[in-house]
Amino acid sequence: MATDLSTFNPANAQALFQEITSQVSGDATAWWNTNSTLVAGYIKSLSEAAIQTQLALAEGRIDQATATQILGMQKTAFTQTLQFSQYMTLALAQQVENTVFKVVGWAIYNKTGFNLFPTLVQPKPAAT
Repeated sequence: MATDLSTFNPANAQALFQEITSQVSGDATAWWNTNSTLVAGYIKSLSEAAIQTQLALAEGRIDQATATQILGMQKTAFTQTLQFSQYMTLALAQQVENTVFKVVGWAIYNKTGFNLFPTLVQPKPAAT
């Protein structure tokens, strides 16, 4: 169960550390569940395409130049998949950073009343 950070008030550094670890672990697990499936699916597809190219070449349905061209296109597509994975890893790093400072920000706010990260708490509208 996720902690309600608006009431999170750690008693010590260990409690803060445990909450940061818990929150980051959830982010990383969600990232892995999404991205590992994408990359695994593409590798499976690439493997099947390579086998089909190998069979077509062995059976004489395509020539060596065509097989080389097909594998070159597969390499380009795989490179794009790796670049996407790198981008998604950077996105995860940004998400981890945001999560760490959100937890720290709420801990400071709940202890002191000072909002060092204005995006945590939206100001209440003035009474009319």
